[in-house]
Amino acid sequence: MLAALSSCLRCFLALFFAFGLFPALHAQSTEADLKTRLMNRPLYLRGCWRDDTLHFDSTGQLKGNSDPVTFTLSGFELKTLHLKRDKLVLEGRRVGFELRDNKQQRVPLNVGKVNDPEDEAMRIDIAASPSGDYGPALDTVFANGVAEFVPLLPSYWRDYAVKNFIPAAPSTAPATVATSGGVQSTAGSPDTKPRRVGGGIKPPKLLHAKEPEFNDAARRLRYSGTVLIHFWLHPDGTVSHLSLIRPIGLGLDERALAAVQKYVFSPATRNDKPVLVELDVEVNFQIF
Repeated sequence: MLAALSSCLRCFLALFFAFGLFPALHAQSTEADLKTRLMNRPLYLRGCWRDDTLHFDSTGQLKGNSDPVTFTLSGFELKTLHLKRDKLVLEGRRVGFELRDNKQQRVPLNVGKVNDPEDEAMRIDIAASPSGDYGPALDTVFANGVAEFVPLLPSYWRDYAVKNFIPAAPSTAPATVATSGGVQSTAGSPDTKPRRVGGGIKPPKLLHAKEPEFNDAARRLRYSGTVLIHFWLHPDGTVSHLSLIRPIGLGLDERALAAVQKYVFSPATRNDKPVLVELDVEVNFQIF
């Protein structure tokens, strides 16, 4: 009799596991599991969403729309976690990423007045899945550190990110760079590769430089620095193939790139004929 009951019980439990009625092993379905996963971790929003209140479905897909920002303004620091019957509620603050002097540092972002700042608070809701396991949704919403961002970054970040965020990662793919229109292209043939200024190549002249614009995040933190940008200057005076050599973070790098894209040059010349050259330029952000 006992043997028969034991056999029935084993079959009953097997059906429960087979149909997913019990949580999977190691599922992130309890507050303890979720705190271990999220607390004191260098989290970043994979979608680089700008809004500070975000709602996701049970698969981690954003409900509604939110404008994007750069990944250096997309950090999240969890403060409190509430596991409810139908959703997970995460409350914390937005975090920025500083790179000045090549030092990687996460810093809380501020809102309000410069002389009376407060943390930029965030709330993230994730709907419960039928299994109760929030792990897959969290994998979709968050990147655990900037190294996970490298494959997702725009090409003007790529070389710097590979060298500085994952220095040991091998690079086997052809290098890609961003043109002024944001389109990626691979290194060209020898006939189309840019030359360096010097020797018989006379430098171009900068005819008009657009001043870069600060963003609110950097201004509130009184953050400044100098971005070094590499680019190609074409015979017609237009700029392309921009990449970051020395970024500073907090969203200022994209502001610097936008400014350089609007620079107006007279072309570099060789034997009085315009030629394609590569240049480096510094874009300075200072708060006085």
